[in-house]
Amino acid sequence: MTQGTLPPRHTLTVREYAALEPFYKAQRPHDDVMTWRQLRAAGAKPKPKEDPALKFVCVAFNTAYGAELDYSKVENKPKKEEPTPADSHATDC
Repeated sequence: MTQGTLPPRHTLTVREYAALEPFYKAQRPHDDVMTWRQLRAAGAKPKPKEDPALKFVCVAFNTAYGAELDYSKVENKPKKEEPTPADSHATDC
């Protein structure tokens, strides 16, 4: 058996069969990808674009997991200043 191939199903135990079933399904032949026109004709609707900002991520995380990520703490955090070469205390050797 080469890498990337699955063993024949009849050689598997019940536990192996259950563990590998998602991989067999993933390697089955798939239909062609539908166009947006075909999807809309089938009743699909486009989803609105999501804001990739950190605030949106925090709100989505809180909604999905019931967490309490507070974006305002991150937003009001003072930015770290980059040290300048004059600030470093290098010694001449």
